[in-house]
Amino acid sequence: MIIRKATIDDYEGLLEIYAEIDEFHRLNHPELFIHPEGISRSIDFIDDLINSNDMELFVAEEDSKIIGLAECFLVKAPDFPIVKKRQWVQLDNIVVKRDFKHQNVGSSLLNEVTQWAKSKNSDGIELKVYSFNTNAIRYYTRNGFADLAKIMFLNLDN
Repeated sequence: MIIRKATIDDYEGLLEIYAEIDEFHRLNHPELFIHPEGISRSIDFIDDLINSNDMELFVAEEDSKIIGLAECFLVKAPDFPIVKKRQWVQLDNIVVKRDFKHQNVGSSLLNEVTQWAKSKNSDGIELKVYSFNTNAIRYYTRNGFADLAKIMFLNLDN
């Protein structure tokens, strides 16, 4: 397995992986997520991720197939008197294909994100994980992440 920066040639393989995580979210939060009528992410969206200086899209590849991805971007604290000046990397997704889970693919991707965050002089890495995703919560906790905030939701859709 190799970890590398994504290229636009990875587009079809990336869509397969996004489809897995999108389905997982749809099944667990149908009040928030829907099945897209077309493709879930346009080639322009992926191209912007790949070509931005403040975003990165890493892939895990085995036998010329994309088996995982990590998507992250740089964030700076707002200019506000009580907020410490800092910047961090927001880890938006780490996704590993079902058949490749528990083979250190996620850890290799997280390591690559960590190295990228350090290269950007980031103060840390933040992420959001849904409460239903207990496997991810355990994984991130084992890897040194701690609760920072809690996002709560009141569904008003009748």
